[in-house]
Amino acid sequence: MTRFATPWALLLALLVVARIVLLIFDRRARFGTFAFSSFSLLPAKGGWRVATAWLPFLLEMLGLLLVIVALARPQRVQRLATNDRYGIDIVIALDASGSMAAEDFRPKNRFTVAKELIGDFIHRRTDDRIGIVTFGVRAATRVPVTYDREIAEAILDKAEVGENGDGTAIGHAIATAVNRVRTSKAHSRVIILVTDGVNNSGSIDPIVAARLAARNGIKIYTIGVGSEGSVPLPIKRQNPFTGEVETVYTSIRGELDEKSLATIAQSTGGEFFRATDARAMSDVLGRIDRLEKTRLTAPKSEKIDELYVMPLAYGLALVALSLLGGETLWQKVPA
Repeated sequence: MTRFATPWALLLALLVVARIVLLIFDRRARFGTFAFSSFSLLPAKGGWRVATAWLPFLLEMLGLLLVIVALARPQRVQRLATNDRYGIDIVIALDASGSMAAEDFRPKNRFTVAKELIGDFIHRRTDDRIGIVTFGVRAATRVPVTYDREIAEAILDKAEVGENGDGTAIGHAIATAVNRVRTSKAHSRVIILVTDGVNNSGSIDPIVAARLAARNGIKIYTIGVGSEGSVPLPIKRQNPFTGEVETVYTSIRGELDEKSLATIAQSTGGEFFRATDARAMSDVLGRIDRLEKTRLTAPKSEKIDELYVMPLAYGLALVALSLLGGETLWQKVPA
């Protein structure tokens, strides 16, 4: 959207119009008298200078109009957030333990697929505030709840397996996510927990953390990822002979604690979902995407770009060119 910060300044254009009108009437009354220094509007015989005697006057008028536009301060306004939005507060708790590197979601591993699908989910939630927690042996807030989806997506994209240690602290992850939204004034607050394992780290019991969420009116949706049975897991190790880092594969079996995840979800009014492949996980996030939306108040924010510089520069240049031409090429005309 483009607007003028001081639109009343455009009234000065009436003075320019009045000057043009008065000069036309003056030249009609004094037909036959020409003086380049007065910027005659009437053509006359006597060469190209006489024929173009009107040009300095035209440049001056155009220049003054541009200066007036600059005085009105044109602005480009980009509204970043409206006063009212309809949405919920969502914190995504993503398991970043070593087992999430398992490649049963080939050609990509579990963690990569989860990041991509969660990124798409965030992109669709245009009216919600999003937060991100990643966890392994410990949990860490990567993104506090925010309307800035681009920041959330960018930080999520940089998350890596093992960055929080090689373990699965589900209880700590839930507690950290609860802390992100428990003071929120949103009527609807949701935690989406994505994991492929069983709680084996941290000092907080997942069921106790879930009860804390329930007492604060926070729903938890749990998603258990990974196929059943033996799955390939890449492991990087240094070759003792060459010194190079090599990738070797080993097989692991899923240790997903479905019962605990279901209990966590049900105790908060949420649901437990099983995602054995990328398509199933996409369907799960699609179902969660259809959550009921409620009203939130967002801070009003505008990005304003001032656009007066160009019309001011061109306007002054045209006026200067007009004055220079009036004192040189069109300075004197024989009567």
